[in-house]
Amino acid sequence: MERKLSQRAGNTFKGFTLVEVLITLAIISLVFSLILISFQRATFFTFGAKKEAERLKSEALLFWELQRSLAGAKKLKINQGKELFLITSGGSLYRGVVKKGFIHKDGWLYLYEFPYPSGSIDFYEEEKLVKLAKLDDFKVFALDSLGKHENYEGLPPFVIVELNSKEFTFKVR
Repeated sequence: MERKLSQRAGNTFKGFTLVEVLITLAIISLVFSLILISFQRATFFTFGAKKEAERLKSEALLFWELQRSLAGAKKLKINQGKELFLITSGGSLYRGVVKKGFIHKDGWLYLYEFPYPSGSIDFYEEEKLVKLAKLDDFKVFALDSLGKHENYEGLPPFVIVELNSKEFTFKVR
């Protein structure tokens, strides 16, 4: 009876089998999983590129800060290859001649700047330290006709700075 009614109405549709429905769902789930995986990888690589760009930016700013400070240096002191103190005209926080220090401790490179070059050149106040960059390795050497020095006071012709296995040589004055 039902068959005759459906034939009269012109209905020739019999429906989907379970296998067809399962195959369709599997194809749709594969497409969505591919889209999700590609989005996840793109996000991961973008985050990695952003982190690398920030690291390179901080290294470039540090390089520029060191170059400016050493180009205007009037007096320089290096302690154990980990601290660099200067009397320089290349201040970044204050104008004019300043007392400046680059101190590496706890995996961070700190900047200390004081507007008046008075007192001991290697004195700094802990609460006035400014974080410059996170560096695993920071070493400073004075280079003169006698070689490289970890401890130095005066004005050498060159200063060598090692940042995370990269070596930079700066001409002083």
